[in-house]
Amino acid sequence: MTGQATPSAAAPTKAPGPRGSFLWGNLADFQQDAIGFLTQAVHDHGDIVRLRFGPITAHLVNRPEYAEHILAGAVGRYDKQTRSVARIRATCGDSLLSSEGPAWLRHRRLIQPVFQPRFFESLGPTIDDVIGDTLNRWQDLASRQQDIAIVSEMMRLTMTIAARILFTAEIEKDSEVIERALAVILEDTWRRIEAPVDLASISPRFHRPRFRRALQDIDRIVYRIIEQRRSGGSQHDDLLSRLLAAHQTQAEAGLSDQELRDACVTLLLAGHETTANALTWTFFLISQHPEVELKLHEEGVQFESTRNATQTQMAFSEAIRLYPSIWIIERRAMADDRIGGFAIPRGSMVLTSPYLLHRHAEFWSEPERFDPTRFTPPNIASRPRHAYLPFGIGPHKCIGEHMALTVATHIVARTLSRFQLSVVPGQTIKTLPGITLRHAGELRMKLKPIPCN
Repeated sequence: MTGQATPSAAAPTKAPGPRGSFLWGNLADFQQDAIGFLTQAVHDHGDIVRLRFGPITAHLVNRPEYAEHILAGAVGRYDKQTRSVARIRATCGDSLLSSEGPAWLRHRRLIQPVFQPRFFESLGPTIDDVIGDTLNRWQDLASRQQDIAIVSEMMRLTMTIAARILFTAEIEKDSEVIERALAVILEDTWRRIEAPVDLASISPRFHRPRFRRALQDIDRIVYRIIEQRRSGGSQHDDLLSRLLAAHQTQAEAGLSDQELRDACVTLLLAGHETTANALTWTFFLISQHPEVELKLHEEGVQFESTRNATQTQMAFSEAIRLYPSIWIIERRAMADDRIGGFAIPRGSMVLTSPYLLHRHAEFWSEPERFDPTRFTPPNIASRPRHAYLPFGIGPHKCIGEHMALTVATHIVARTLSRFQLSVVPGQTIKTLPGITLRHAGELRMKLKPIPCN
C-alpha cells in the first residue's frame, strides 16, 4: 500500500485552499504566523490543502497514509529538490540533510553503524559525566537562588554530549560561540526560505555578513576538532574516526575535504540542536503537570541502579508529539500524482507537518492535552503507525533517533531526580517555527533542589 486513496474513474481535481493575494498568494499569511496559518488552513479546507507562495504551488497533506505515500511509499515520485533543502545546503553542504542518490547513500552507509543502538550501550557513563557536571553547577546556582535559561542550558548540555559521543572532543568552552552562530544561521536560513527572492542562492557573496561570520565561527571549531584528531594520533571508536578513515582512503568511496567538513558540521549541529529544543519543551510541559513530575522523580531516583526509564521515555515521546523539533517536511513531486482524489502536479511542493498531524483529532483524543500514557504499548498499537512521526519516516528518517532518545532519557531522568523545575512567572510561552521548532525567547526556569531521602 502506498497510502494513496483508492483512485476513482473521475479525473483528479484541484485541491481546495485559501485564496491569498493575486501576486504572492498565501506567502504573507505564512510569514506572519506559519503554524497558525497552516492550522487554520486544514481546519477550513480539510486534509489536503492547496497553497501558493508566489510562483510556487504547494500541497499540505495531513493524514498518516498521505505522509507514508510521500515519504516512504512513493519515494521515486518525490525528491528533496526543494527551497528548504537548497537553503540548508549553504550551511551543511552536500550532507545527509541535503544530498540524494549515490552521494546520500554513501554518507548513510558510512555513518549508519555509529548510530546503531549497540554503539550507545557503553556510553551511559560518558553521558552521565557531562550531565553530572551540569547538575552540580545548577546546585550552586540554586543555592544562590538563581534561575536558568533552559534553552541555553539544553543547547550547551546536548552539544557537549554530542561532541564527546561523535568526536571524542571537548567543546564546552565553545558552547556560547556555537549557540550564537547557530541562532544566526537558523534565522537567516528560514528568512531565505520565506523570501520570494533569495540572491544568496545565486552566489555565497550575497549572503548577509552576519551569516558568513557565523558560518566561519562554526567552521573554525570543526576544523580544529579535525586537526586535533589528526595531529594527536590517538584512536577512538567514534564517528570522526570513521569519517577520517573514509577521507584518507584512495578508493572511489573516499570522502573529499569538503565532504568531511560537511559531515562534521551537519552532525555537530543537527546532533544537538533538535534534541535541545525537544528537551526544553519537555521540561516546560512536565513543570505544568505535577502528577507526571512526581512519577518521573521517583523513576529518576532509581535510574542510576535500574536504568529503567519507561515513564520518562513516555513523557519525552509525548512532548515531541506536541512540539516536534522538525515540525514541517518538504518534498517535490517529480511526476504528476494523485492523493485523496486531488491532483499533485509535477514540480509542485508537498508539505507534511508532524506538528499538525500529531494534533489530528481523528487519531489523537484531546490532542492539545499533555498525556504520556498515549505511549503505553496498547495505545501505540491502537492508532495508525504514521500518525506519529517526530523523526520522519522512510529512507530519510532521522539517523540520530536512537541517540536523541538515549541522551534525552538520561538528561530528564537525572535532572528530575535532583531538581524540581518551574517556569519563572510573567513569561510568554510561544513557539518559534523555523528550520526547527524553538521557543520564542530564552524561557527562564527556577531550580528547587529535591532533598535526598
